[in-house]
Amino acid sequence: MGFVRQSFKRQIFVVFLAVTLFLVIFGGVLTIQGFQARIKSDYEKRDAEQEAVAIGKINDILTKSEQTLDAIADSEVLINSFYKGRKNSIAIYADLYEATRQVRSFAQVDLYMGSRCMYSTASGSKPAALPDYYGVIRQAVQGGGHTVFSQDISSSTEDEGDFLIARLMVDKEEPGVALIRIDQQVLRNQLSSSINARDGFMLTGSFLEPYCLVGTAEDGKDLSAIRSNLQDGKLYTDGFQKNIYIKQLGNTELLGIYVTPPVFDESAVRASYQIIIFLAIISVLICLIVANRMSNYVAKPIGTLAAGMRRFRKGDFDAKIELSREDEFEQLAVGFNKMTTQLKDTMEERVAAERKVNETRIEMMQAQLNPHFLYNTLDTIKWVAKANHVPEVATMSASLAGILRTSISQTQFVRLSEEIKLIQNYCDIQRIRFDDKFDITIDIPEDVMQAIIPKLILQPIIENAIIHGMDDMDNGHIYVASIKEKGKDGSPDLLKISVQDNGKGISDEMLNALNNDDPETLKGHLGLNNVNTIIRLYYGKEYGVMAVRPSEGGTIMIVTIPYSEKEPVKEEERNDKSTDS
Repeated sequence: MGFVRQSFKRQIFVVFLAVTLFLVIFGGVLTIQGFQARIKSDYEKRDAEQEAVAIGKINDILTKSEQTLDAIADSEVLINSFYKGRKNSIAIYADLYEATRQVRSFAQVDLYMGSRCMYSTASGSKPAALPDYYGVIRQAVQGGGHTVFSQDISSSTEDEGDFLIARLMVDKEEPGVALIRIDQQVLRNQLSSSINARDGFMLTGSFLEPYCLVGTAEDGKDLSAIRSNLQDGKLYTDGFQKNIYIKQLGNTELLGIYVTPPVFDESAVRASYQIIIFLAIISVLICLIVANRMSNYVAKPIGTLAAGMRRFRKGDFDAKIELSREDEFEQLAVGFNKMTTQLKDTMEERVAAERKVNETRIEMMQAQLNPHFLYNTLDTIKWVAKANHVPEVATMSASLAGILRTSISQTQFVRLSEEIKLIQNYCDIQRIRFDDKFDITIDIPEDVMQAIIPKLILQPIIENAIIHGMDDMDNGHIYVASIKEKGKDGSPDLLKISVQDNGKGISDEMLNALNNDDPETLKGHLGLNNVNTIIRLYYGKEYGVMAVRPSEGGTIMIVTIPYSEKEPVKEEERNDKSTDS
């Protein structure tokens, strides 16, 4: 199968060949079987008709014979003829001729007393005596008034004797028996005229003893084979190619066996299957030619498509496929050309974007000189302020330098402890600015200080509390707390950081915008919007900042992120990795 799969042409050839051979062989065999069944049915019908004719001839003879024997039994003159004493022979013969008029055209009738023939319809001398201790006379006596059948083999050679029909008329010491004798040749002539030249007919007794064999069954071989099969316990048709029909004749013990030749002989069947084989060979050759042309017609555009794809795979983004067709292959070619054009444009746009990013990175690196210069300058101001005993300037310079150092660092995440130091520096600056009108309390357990958070997410919240929450206040207070909360139902543990002030409280509009993630309203509050965006970029939309306005006044801002002591991966990067896997 691997050899076939490696070639589209071979696959088409195999499919064509399988379909054609199936149709030729299956269809041919089905046709031959159907034809044979139809012919066989017609022949069986014809055989049944021929058999009915032959059986009808025999039944006609038997019916007339029975009627003749009944007429003899009903004649008082003929019954008295079986007794001793002086008899009127003219009256006896007159009644005998009257009673036998139906059968005299094909048989003679004899009246026997014991073994002696007393009267006969035969012209000339009377038939010879029959032994009364065997044969038809004995059968008639044992039949007790029933008609019996036998064969007078003493009158001719074996299997060719006269057919005898007898009945006991008077049961006494010398029994009186009426016997109808039908010459074998006469019986054959009667049957031969009712069967075809290729058919055979056998008239037998219940034990298959032959009474008359005509046609192709005349040699007795068929009867012998039937008898052997039955003796061996087999079907009587076992080993026969001929058709054998066995039928009982009326209420008698006689059997009529009709033999016909097979509808199809072996040579005819063999010739039929030879034709199928010849058609199969022709079909293979035709399939080879058609499959070759069909595969060329179909495989050529496929080859062109494959070649174009190979060029594209090697980096030739200008690869194009030209097909002068109007089918699906042309649509594939057009789609391929559009795809390569779009990919080429996308690659060019990506290269341009990467170039621009690189240029921006260079500019950012250059721009980093200014923060470093500013950081160094602030450090110098701090030492000058200390030397000249100006502590406020020294504090502001040191705090601003700490904030600047964190902001220009390359890392995007810091420990919670570092973020707390940053907001402490920021509050030191703002307390000097606002003349100590507020203070700050940090209440965070030491074990939570090792948590990793995005840098600069608390400073915008502290700034918002100082500038907007405690405006025009002289005793402001900021309370910063954090806890580690156990995750529910297998979800990760949570880090919650709260920033509470005692200011004038957050507005309803801002409260709803922050809790409902309304980007339009948050545009005016860049710090809070950035904090929410950064948290959701790294952790997902289920995390972020929410606001609470307690009943005693002020505002509580709660930052919720997963608790971790390792740097997280951005949500979009996680999605890209899961898509690639």
